[in-house]
Amino acid sequence: MNLSLTTFRHDVELGEQRALFLECFPENAGRAPSQREHYYWKFQQYPAKPHSFEFIARDEAGIVGYYAALPFSYAVDGTPLRCGMVCDVMTAARMRGKGVFVKLGAFSLENLKQAGVDFLTGYPIRPEVIPGHLKVGWSIAFQLPMYLLPLKSGALLRARKLGILTPYVNLFLRFLAFALTLVRTKPVEISTRDFSLQEFFEKYDYDVFAKQWQEGRKIALLKTVEFLKWRLSAPETEYRVVCAFRGQNLSAISIVRSCELQGVPSLAVLDLMAIEEEQKCANALSVVWKQLALQNGSEVIVTMMSELHAQNLRLWTLGFLKTPAVFSLIVKCLSERAKKSLALTADHWHLMWIDSDDL
Repeated sequence: MNLSLTTFRHDVELGEQRALFLECFPENAGRAPSQREHYYWKFQQYPAKPHSFEFIARDEAGIVGYYAALPFSYAVDGTPLRCGMVCDVMTAARMRGKGVFVKLGAFSLENLKQAGVDFLTGYPIRPEVIPGHLKVGWSIAFQLPMYLLPLKSGALLRARKLGILTPYVNLFLRFLAFALTLVRTKPVEISTRDFSLQEFFEKYDYDVFAKQWQEGRKIALLKTVEFLKWRLSAPETEYRVVCAFRGQNLSAISIVRSCELQGVPSLAVLDLMAIEEEQKCANALSVVWKQLALQNGSEVIVTMMSELHAQNLRLWTLGFLKTPAVFSLIVKCLSERAKKSLALTADHWHLMWIDSDDL
């Protein structure tokens, strides 16, 4: 097998990369992630230099593998470390099982190490891709299940050919929502409001809030204003910032967006940052999440986090159910300081969808 491993050149090779993307992720056909505009936002507009790290494997017929990482930054016990968030890893169908994934992975890791990246993260949901990562030294840290709060059941049941049960399930969901109000603490001292991203940044000093939130976190993504403005500007998407207040003081920020997951209209909660009483803030914020979901025609609210985080938030009291869909956090340390300081247990990390490239 005559295989060459090189840095990807988007100015001349993007057409081939987009074709490989559709081959590997056919569910995105006709959707924003398959478009060139989405690629340019994701890999060429990140607010750092370089904007991204991209590598390919090529044979005589063209690109057969692609491996990319975005240059995120994390505070680890207060010290900034450079992270490569690995995404869009692809191997052409005709070359699977021939070692392309492992060879390209090893090549990419060495280049990322030489570029000064301290560690890498990945969030695979497909179990079949994990063995290839393990072969080049990645570690599985912990799992990140998806949690679902059903508000209505029509689309969910129709997708499973159980639509006839919709009236009965909806009646049960209304009863369950009422019952859960009896076990939740009513956060009367907390008020809430939602904003567009622009409105939020105009009205509040996010940097002050972010600094307070970062204090005491063991491992957390550095979510600067520049990062959020990039992360929340993906083509054909719209995000809302839902905030909790104690008096006039900002207590918590959550980021949400409408989407469709497996044919079900959904409201996704990408992030929740609270500087006090996170569980109480989540309780108050969930009221606005439900209002937005119903306004947008969403039938479920979904989020992703570790089981420990879900327990701390008491998600079950809000009506969330753990689903069979599970992401894994995988980590690869490249520098000595990352090897010494990174703990791979859920109690050290604050991770949600915002840390990935999903949604």
